Amino acid sequence: MIRFIKSSFAWQFAGGFLIGAAGMLAIHATQPELPTNPYAATHATR
Repeated sequence: MIRFIKSSFAWQFAGGFLIGAAGMLAIHATQPELPTNPYAATHATR
């Protein structure tokens, strides 16, 4: 296990994961909220 943690593959995987997570958070923060549909029902009754 120690050998795997010290391997370059593990560090590259962790680095790629962190870069991807940071990119997803940055993209998510910049996207505007979708407007609500004015024709959608606000409540459902039967």
